[in-house]
Amino acid sequence: MKKPAVHAIILFVAIILTIFWVNIESLNYYSLQLTAFLLLTLIISHHLLKPTSFHLVESTVSTVAVLLVVSATGGIASPLFFLNYFLLFELSLILEPVIPLILSFGLVFFYFQTGKVGGSLILWLGFLAFPFMTPLAYYFGQIYQKEENQKKEIKNLSKKIEKLEEELVEEELR
Repeated sequence: MKKPAVHAIILFVAIILTIFWVNIESLNYYSLQLTAFLLLTLIISHHLLKPTSFHLVESTVSTVAVLLVVSATGGIASPLFFLNYFLLFELSLILEPVIPLILSFGLVFFYFQTGKVGGSLILWLGFLAFPFMTPLAYYFGQIYQKEENQKKEIKNLSKKIEKLEEELVEEELR
């Protein structure tokens, strides 16, 4: 299975578990405490995991934390709803550029399943911004990925140049 598919499945599982947490009234009361615990877990895992593994943990914790905070403060009517847009951009830079396409559907699914959708037209405009923000996040993720690949290639070429220079010096000394 490819990396983006595994990451998408993990994020969807996190979204579904968050739906269950938010829909159970006795657990929903502790959403902010769970968010704090997740952030502490994130800090500890930063020191314990390799960077590639940490990116997946970071993206999962970010997704769950944003969903918990936004749902605890009013769902789509929350003044913190804009964090969903930042989440799309964050995950496009941390993981693969295709993740915001998948996550956008997951976020829409989350807000419909938790009953946090409703209200005035102004609130719906924030919700309907997902189709416009998602391609933008995808595009920025592609640009960032291309730049990271170019940095790796430059680093590899620099090592090759250093190695060739050393070989050249050794040949001249003979």
